[in-house]
Amino acid sequence: MRVQTLEGNLIELQKDSEQEHQRIAELEAALQEAQSVSSKPLSDPSFQSAITPESAQALATASEEVLQKYFEKKKAEGTKTNREDAVAARHIGALAFLHDTQKALRFYREATELDPDNPAGWNEFGYLLRRVGDLSGAERAYGRVLRLGNSIADKSVEAIAYGNLGVLYKTRGDLDKAEEFYKKSLALNEQLGRKEGLASSYGNLGNLYQTHGDLNKAEEFYKKSLALNEQLGRKEGVANQYGNLGVLYKTRGDLDKAGEFYKKSLALNKQLGDKEGMANQYGNLGNLRLARGDLDRAEEFYKTSLTINEQLGRKEGMANQYGNLGGLHLTRGDLDKAEEFVRKSLAINEQLGRKEGMARDYGNLGGLYEKRGDKGKACEYWAKSRRLFLELGNRTQADQIEGWMREAGCS
Repeated sequence: MRVQTLEGNLIELQKDSEQEHQRIAELEAALQEAQSVSSKPLSDPSFQSAITPESAQALATASEEVLQKYFEKKKAEGTKTNREDAVAARHIGALAFLHDTQKALRFYREATELDPDNPAGWNEFGYLLRRVGDLSGAERAYGRVLRLGNSIADKSVEAIAYGNLGVLYKTRGDLDKAEEFYKKSLALNEQLGRKEGLASSYGNLGNLYQTHGDLNKAEEFYKKSLALNEQLGRKEGVANQYGNLGVLYKTRGDLDKAGEFYKKSLALNKQLGDKEGMANQYGNLGNLRLARGDLDRAEEFYKTSLTINEQLGRKEGMANQYGNLGGLHLTRGDLDKAEEFVRKSLAINEQLGRKEGMARDYGNLGGLYEKRGDKGKACEYWAKSRRLFLELGNRTQADQIEGWMREAGCS
C-alpha cells in the first residue's frame, strides 16, 4: 500500500533577500543608536560580527532594552519630533523582529503612524503582517510602499514594493500576478543597475519556476541570485539561495547535494541569528530524513521547526510543519494522528488562500482515506489536489496525483 506523501517544501518561505538585507542594516543602525544612548558600553556594535549566535542575541536584547527605555522617556518628555520618534520605533521593531512578532508589529505600526511617509516602516510592517497571516493587511502596506515610491519618484522603492507584492500573490497561488510583479521589479532593478535588487528578483523568479515544476529554469535563476549575493557579501541572500537550491536538488532526488545546501544555509542562518531561516532549514532537513527513512530524526527536525514558527506566529511555517508531521504519521500508519495534523495545516492554508499548501494537504488526505479503505473520499481529495496543482502550473505534481488515482481506480 502507498506510503508516499507530499511534503511541505519550504521554498515559498524563503525570505526576500533584499528585504532581509535592509532589515540587517536596520539592526546595525539600531545597535549603533543603542550604543550612543547607553550609559555604559554594550559590546561591538556590529550584529553580524558577533562571535557566536548567542552573543549576537545577547547584544540585540541589551540594545532593545536600552532603546525602549530611551524611546519611552523621550516620548513622555515630548522633546522629539514624530519623525525622530519613528526612527526609534523602527529600531526597536527591528530588534524585536528576531524574537517577538507582536512587539515588532506594535512598534512598526507606531512607526507608520508617527512617520506615514517613510516606506521602510510600511515595508517591514507589511512583512510582519504577512508573517502572521494577515495577507490583506500586508497588501495594503505594500501598496502604500508602492505609492510612496511613485510620489517621491524613487524607482528603487517601487522595485522593492513590486517584489514584495509578487511574494504575497505567490503565497495566494496567483502565479500569473506574482510573475507580473516580479518582472516589474526585475525591469526596474535592471534599469537602475541595482545588484542587490537583481539578486532578489532572480531568487523570487526561481521560486516561481520551482512552483511551476520547471527545475532547470529555477536552478538558473537561483544560481544567478547566489552569484550576485556572494559578490556583494550578503550572507542572508546566500543563505536563502543555499536553501532554495537544497529544495531543488531534493526534488530531483539528489539527497546528498540537498543535505549539503541545507546545512550550509542553516549554519549561515544561525550565524545571523535568523530564526525564520533556521526554521526553514530544520523543516527541510526533516524532509531529507524522511526521504532516507529516518522517521524519528525527521520528527525531531519538524518539531524544532514548528516550535520556532509557533514562537514567531508564522502561519505559513506552522502550516508546513503541521503538514509534514501529518505526512510522517501517515507513513507510520497512525492515521488518526496524521489526519489531526493535516487538517491543522489545511485550516491555515485555507485561511491564507494558499493553493500550494492546500494541494499538498488534499493529496495527503487522499492517501489517508485510501489507507482507511474509503476509495470515494480518497478520489475526492486527490481530484481537489490535482486540480489545484494544475491551476498552479505544476504538471509534475498533478501527474503524480493522477498516477495515484489511476492505481486506486478513481474515475
